[in-house]
Amino acid sequence: MKTLQVMALLSLVSVAVRAEMPVCPMGEGWVFAPEFSDEFDGDGLDGTKWWDFNPEWYGRKPGYFARENVAVKDGALQLTARVQKPEEVTVENKVRGYDKFTTSTVKSKKRILYGYFEARCKSMRASVCNAFWLYDPLNPPAKYREGSFSEEIDIFEVFGKPAKTEYDKVYCTTVHRFCTPYVESIANYKQTPLPKKAAKQKMPFDFAADFHVYGFLWTPTEMKWFVDGKEVFARDNDYYSTALHVMFDCEIMQDWVGLPDPADLPGTFSIDYLRVWRSKDDPYPMAKGF
Repeated sequence: MKTLQVMALLSLVSVAVRAEMPVCPMGEGWVFAPEFSDEFDGDGLDGTKWWDFNPEWYGRKPGYFARENVAVKDGALQLTARVQKPEEVTVENKVRGYDKFTTSTVKSKKRILYGYFEARCKSMRASVCNAFWLYDPLNPPAKYREGSFSEEIDIFEVFGKPAKTEYDKVYCTTVHRFCTPYVESIANYKQTPLPKKAAKQKMPFDFAADFHVYGFLWTPTEMKWFVDGKEVFARDNDYYSTALHVMFDCEIMQDWVGLPDPADLPGTFSIDYLRVWRSKDDPYPMAKGF
């Protein structure tokens, strides 16, 4: 009798847990992936899921990724960009060109192949790129050798207060397929020509004024982008069949929109949650780690 009671209790617990799991906007046929999802409700970043830096990349000049700029508080992941004071700049960073700003990034410790990805975010009000993206399929030294490809899917890149006004309220998404050898922001210029490589769309809202929901569907045959539940871009999946890391970051994009106004910093890019679902028919159910 006790065994039956325990089994009944476990069944009720299982039903309750399933009921609490977020429902996929893509409808039935999708399974929540807690190993990649994060509500950011704790008092610190979950070190089993995330790096609070990029193991392969120091940052985009003239700013570097500073671990102290990554925080989880008030129910959100908070990625901050700051101005470096002259007395804070080390000799090494001065020589290397990382001497004006500090930025921030998080990178998932595991890679994922296919799924529906959704994040609720609010950008900082500064001319700093706030991004949600997937990339880095190769471990060193493979990525530094010829003969392969390093792929990237930008779910969004936005600016809360761009120095170039033509990017005000513009939602940018791009796909890349870099030929190896690939070194982030240094040797990544040779790419596979791609149809429907990028899209830039004016949104009816201010990215820094409030949170909005950004989604991305990635299957073996299609790729679709969503903003607040509305499809805004789509393309066939022609090459992207390699597991990728999930990324959030804020970066200085001097060559793209110019440097941010120091008066606008510090600024913070806030991510309320990341939710990921896998198709029940997913032929690649296992997450890949380093």
